[in-house]
Amino acid sequence: MPGGRLKLRLVVPLVAAFLFLDFLFSTVPQFQSESVSYLFQMVAPLLALAARCWRIRVAAPRLRILWALFAAGLAFWSGGVVLSAWEDLFQHVPFDVAALSDFAFFYYGVPILFAISTPVEGQRSPIFTYLNGVQAAFAGYLTYITIFSVLPLSSVQAHPMSISLLVLTYDVENLVLALCCLVRLIAAPKGGDERAFYRTMFVFLTFYGVGVMIYNHHALMSHGSSSFSFVVDISFLLLAVLIMRLPVVEDESSTIPARKGLLALFVDNASPIFFTLALLALVMQVLPQHSHTGMAAIGVALGVYGIRTTLLQIRYMRSQQQLQEARDRLEAISLQDGLTGIANRRSFDLALQSEWHRAMRAQHPLSLLLIDLDFFKNLNDTQGHPTGDRCLIEVAGVLRAVASRSGDLVARYGGEEFAAILPATTPEAAESLAREIQDGLRELKIRNETSIGSYVTVSIGIASYAYPEEGSPKMLVEAADQALYQAKQAGRNLIRRLSMQQLSGAAISS
Repeated sequence: MPGGRLKLRLVVPLVAAFLFLDFLFSTVPQFQSESVSYLFQMVAPLLALAARCWRIRVAAPRLRILWALFAAGLAFWSGGVVLSAWEDLFQHVPFDVAALSDFAFFYYGVPILFAISTPVEGQRSPIFTYLNGVQAAFAGYLTYITIFSVLPLSSVQAHPMSISLLVLTYDVENLVLALCCLVRLIAAPKGGDERAFYRTMFVFLTFYGVGVMIYNHHALMSHGSSSFSFVVDISFLLLAVLIMRLPVVEDESSTIPARKGLLALFVDNASPIFFTLALLALVMQVLPQHSHTGMAAIGVALGVYGIRTTLLQIRYMRSQQQLQEARDRLEAISLQDGLTGIANRRSFDLALQSEWHRAMRAQHPLSLLLIDLDFFKNLNDTQGHPTGDRCLIEVAGVLRAVASRSGDLVARYGGEEFAAILPATTPEAAESLAREIQDGLRELKIRNETSIGSYVTVSIGIASYAYPEEGSPKMLVEAADQALYQAKQAGRNLIRRLSMQQLSGAAISS
């Protein structure tokens, strides 16, 4: 990444110079200037925001929403700095009174928690985004009530919380965000862009939390005259550098997520509860004074969680149904001959076993036809394999038309050989069907110049089982195969019929 190193060589000195000037105008008495200090506090998050916006454009598509939420949180923080400067420099709001800027500073954590709570894959859909948006709106509503002890747009006089309690609230918020991000980082697959996102967030949230704690507590002890604003700016500049160090993904195929373990899957699917728990924590703050609002917020939090759980259950059931349908289709494909579309040898073996046992239980006869195309090699050699394939397809069509009962099974037994399982069919009925097969094939008039004629013909071997004969499916196949062999030996285009006990029968000319 030579380009990335070059950027860092340019960025790092600029960051160092920025921090030096920030420190100078914040702490050195002869250079101290509140307005200049605010200027640095505005520029630092804007630089980080610019880096995040750049990252949104070059990040993997599945992570862009997370980077966008991260940037939204920083935008709220930047707005808080602007409001704070306005309140201090122009309105001269007392330090020990919470103001609108404090609402922006606190609410910056909502989009970030939104990002931490959003699964990278699996649950991403518009409905979940809308549900989280409802929670985010209620979180902002409750945040305002928590800070000012009054409903937004109310005519009642506000009673802002004490500055010491507000500072403690900031500390708790920053700790919770860092810990939630740490959980996602631990569970993220190693070496992927998802892990890089959570690592960047965790480093920033940790440095930011420490920097804000130092700044706020020093300001609390000095009654608002803290000169440590540069420690907060360090976290934003560090964030900008970390983002610039992340690799740019040029090949979309390289953004395929790594296989996740059980812990990663659990955290990814359980992470949305972070947002719900945060909303319930805010409810506990407003419930004593605003019971109706608190109860409504509880209803929203539990309702959103219930809807999410229900939708996930529906999605799970639908995916299981689709998986079963895919398995059924795969099973059907595995039992079907790819060329002719009829059953294959595996399907034939399974069906013969099943029909044999059914014939034994019902005491019904069972017949089997083995059908072989005469001189099929000559057809392939003289007219080509495509013509041979078309011939096999047409022969399969004739077999399907003749053995058309619901229980009959026509299968490609192998090569140019076919089979037909005929439940509840006597030897005489099977022989009649065999003649129909020969007649149907004769009507197709598929050219094949051989010693027995000009068209394609078939030889057919018939074997039947009749209760209470002794035997097995294997014996039935052997008898039909022996009958087919005799038809071939006798001159082809013939039908032979054998029983399992008697391997001799009368030749029947077509």
